[in-house]
Amino acid sequence: MLISDFVESIRQDFKNLAVLADSQTATIVERIGAAVEPALQKHLLESLNLLVQEFNVNDGAPLRLEYEGDEVHLSRLSTVSADENATPSDYSARIALRLSDDLKESIEHLATDVGSSVNSWIVRSLERTVRSDPSGTFVSGRRQLRGKGRA
Repeated sequence: MLISDFVESIRQDFKNLAVLADSQTATIVERIGAAVEPALQKHLLESLNLLVQEFNVNDGAPLRLEYEGDEVHLSRLSTVSADENATPSDYSARIALRLSDDLKESIEHLATDVGSSVNSWIVRSLERTVRSDPSGTFVSGRRQLRGKGRA
């Protein structure tokens, strides 16, 4: 779905209403239509996000909303949890994380929204990040990471 198509349809509705008035009012309506465009985009995305979150809380196969440029994509996430395919030895490594209370709360809400445990949600998020690493710093098979950091 193109966001611009949605916004343009609302601007066209404004123009159709402006035809009922004089030319000065039509000019004002045209300017208002252009001015509210960013707000319309923002509210559309917020509404779609709330809809997806509500659906994810009530359904076993959660949805994902992706926003790329002018396009919005909706897809169904796999219902197979990362923990279901793994043997206990696959998840034996541990990492201790220090998070802000706000970040921890946000992660808990996101995990709840998709019907997952916090641990499973974090593992899936990290796996997706590693698989789609655009920097190329993860070398598949050798599990080699490059960069600077402190432990």
